[in-house]
Amino acid sequence: MVLQAQNLLQARRKDPHRAGEMELSDQVSHIIWQRVTKFDSRTAAIADRHYSRRKVGSTQFMPPGETIVLYYKLGAVFGWWRPHPNSEISSMNGLDGWTCTIFRNESPILSSSLILEAEAYIDTATCGPDGLLTYVWDSRVKSCNPGYCFKCAGWTVKGRSADKRKTLLQKLLTTMAQPQPPVQRHT
Repeated sequence: MVLQAQNLLQARRKDPHRAGEMELSDQVSHIIWQRVTKFDSRTAAIADRHYSRRKVGSTQFMPPGETIVLYYKLGAVFGWWRPHPNSEISSMNGLDGWTCTIFRNESPILSSSLILEAEAYIDTATCGPDGLLTYVWDSRVKSCNPGYCFKCAGWTVKGRSADKRKTLLQKLLTTMAQPQPPVQRHT
């Protein structure tokens, strides 16, 4: 899987539409996410610009339950969520795993690189059998291939949301790769 992720990133660099992308300096081996709370003002400001944001300006942006919120100082936020294990409730979709409820990347790093790094924050012992999950609201993203950055990070389409407006993507724990050095994108 690591080789597959490297090949995907190399193919993307050779794509004429992404001709400006280049690898970062060899001195930068991995992205340094900082784990913060769901009340962190820097991440809330980035979350305010995400299409799924319900209340711009709110001091928090994650649902109740167990969360892992990651901040990248060059401008990215990533949020993992799952029902708290002691709450005896399950997610509305009936799946048991960590769900990415928000991912916004305003940094020069490829989104797929950031996603691969964010996966490293999941303790596989606490992740349910459905692995990692996310929904992408097709009509609210600019891409003609919704979820493309997740797909480049090894995620696959699992289905649709109950209202049929969102694509459900999944990554099983058996397919998780070790994070690769980040790749800078051209904006």
